[in-house]
Amino acid sequence: MNCRLCTTILTIGLLTACGGALDNPPPAADTAVDTAQDTTSDTVLDTAAPAPDTATPPGKPADKYACNINGAGYCVFTGTPHPNGLQPGTSNIVDRDGNVLFPLSEAVAVNASGDVLQARGTPAFDGDHLIQSSLDGMTDDEQAFHRVMAILFPIRNALMYDIETLTQEEWDALVSELEKRDIKETTFTGGPTPKDNYYGRQGVFDLAKDPGGKDIHHPIMKFLEEAGLYLLCHVTSDEFATMLQQTHPGGHAPCVDAGIEAKVPF
Repeated sequence: MNCRLCTTILTIGLLTACGGALDNPPPAADTAVDTAQDTTSDTVLDTAAPAPDTATPPGKPADKYACNINGAGYCVFTGTPHPNGLQPGTSNIVDRDGNVLFPLSEAVAVNASGDVLQARGTPAFDGDHLIQSSLDGMTDDEQAFHRVMAILFPIRNALMYDIETLTQEEWDALVSELEKRDIKETTFTGGPTPKDNYYGRQGVFDLAKDPGGKDIHHPIMKFLEEAGLYLLCHVTSDEFATMLQQTHPGGHAPCVDAGIEAKVPF
């Protein structure tokens, strides 16, 4: 009698437990479905309505460049100059006042947050600067990339912020690494639209010195971007050139566009 009672109680307990499991499925399943649905919905909404904060690559501020015509008639860019760069004709990294900071052999380009810039064809941005750090462990292409950044920062400053006081002699010194590789030799302004035009080293200097009261930031930025890419093409490997093509937003092959007959490395 006691045995039967125990059996009955055990059976009822099992049925109750099974019934509870069937009537109340694990909440984790519902949670997983809801989470997936919510995530998908948010992603679609974010994609349909672009948000500046998420559309910009990590560590890079949004590109909002423009230039204002100052009282002397020069187009001075909004934004902030790079605080340091390579002093032309030397191996010194200097600040904006010409004070020597550290050698080029220890110069690494970082963004405003202090993160080391990836060796790619992405143009420089506000806040990018050089820090003193070891390049040990970097590939030859990565080391060449950081040297290119050190060369480009002062060129950017000259065209974007210092054009009023920039002399022809100073400009020639800044672009000497471009000149020795025949980078940006010519100017063409006969295109059907401004987008089809481009400026060489002298042409862009002349344009910046006499903008004619116009916002000329588009041709200036185009020159800087192409000059940087073409210099990278000279001083890096063929594999790096392939990467530049694969990651170019317009699908272009910069190292083909550069028309390089023979590379001139550092």
